[in-house]
Amino acid sequence: MADNDLESKLQQRIKDLEEELAQTKEKCSFLERVVHELPANIYISDLDEGVVWCNRTNEETLGYSLSEIIEMGGFNYLKEIVHPDDQTVPENSLAHYRHFSGAEYGGIFRARHKQEQEYKWYTGWAKSFSRKENGEVKDILCVDVDLSSRMDTEEQLVAALKDNLKNKNKLLIKNLRKREVQVLNMICMGMSTRAIAEQLFLSYHTVETHRKNIQRKLGTNNVAEMVVLAREAGLG
Repeated sequence: MADNDLESKLQQRIKDLEEELAQTKEKCSFLERVVHELPANIYISDLDEGVVWCNRTNEETLGYSLSEIIEMGGFNYLKEIVHPDDQTVPENSLAHYRHFSGAEYGGIFRARHKQEQEYKWYTGWAKSFSRKENGEVKDILCVDVDLSSRMDTEEQLVAALKDNLKNKNKLLIKNLRKREVQVLNMICMGMSTRAIAEQLFLSYHTVETHRKNIQRKLGTNNVAEMVVLAREAGLG
């Protein structure tokens, strides 16, 4: 009698496990479908290797299968699809998580399908996904959405790009030292090098050095470009 009870309990346990397994498979199948059919490019980017996984939407909108991405290398893939002028967006995202693991990082950039010449605008966000044993970020989870096709009007797209440029310029300004920000703000106000030197009790040569360093850090070619960038970031 005891053996029959034990066998009955064992069979019931097997039945319960089979039901749990079926439910788990159903959930996994559902979640997999959501990930691959979501109207957004989802991918994992390793900080050392670049893109190492992507969903089906990413493959369809950019023309590269995951196996092709792995074969060509995750970083080479990003260089192929992202507009030359926007290469700093994925680079800055990776650099951000090499030194900081907190808030999400986002940006707007252009990318194109491998069989097309025209670039499309995307807005993307990333957050840390997994970490190494020492706590450093290993890879990041990224989500990019085709921005141009989601806008009702061209004015909305222009406004979004202006906001993105403003935020990008603010990040550049944050790389400046406090004294450099002071000097830059005075330059935006139209003050000459000599006037800035007198007001800050600095030598003419020191202010000139600050101007050169500011221009180098902001990546501008002349004072006019430097002033435009600074004003777009809210200075002056």
